[in-house]
Amino acid sequence: MLSNLLGERLLLTLWVGSLLAIGYIAVPMAFANLGDVVLAGNYAGHLFSAVNILGLGCGSILLISKMIVHGKQVIGLWRFWLVIVMVLLTLVFNFYLQPEIQIVKNIIHSGDDSVVGQFDLLHSVSKNLYIVLSLLGLALVVSTDKKTSEVRT
Repeated sequence: MLSNLLGERLLLTLWVGSLLAIGYIAVPMAFANLGDVVLAGNYAGHLFSAVNILGLGCGSILLISKMIVHGKQVIGLWRFWLVIVMVLLTLVFNFYLQPEIQIVKNIIHSGDDSVVGQFDLLHSVSKNLYIVLSLLGLALVVSTDKKTSEVRT
């Protein structure tokens, strides 16, 4: 059981740490230092793709291990459901938002500014969902499935 808990902590730390490092350090630094918004945006897209793939891998392993360890009781674990929500959000990022943003960026770069509003909307949705994903991840990192026991003196 201890090894399962340590494995879960390591996977969560890897996933959530990468979310925080990329989303709140690397990408802002890219926009601040690269000088070219297009280059920084493309770089950010690659970084977010890597984080998404890492998240899907870590999330899948976490879900499978929880199902193996807890069996049918996994249904009652709020942390299990939180990981499912995080994996679903990551799927939305990886297979809908990022490709759509890239398509809209390509249209804008070809000289058609009529989709700037769509880009702003997609970027805003993406940014807000990323914040939610980060907060859910932090909640998992600082919590546990174990019930608190009464302190006896």
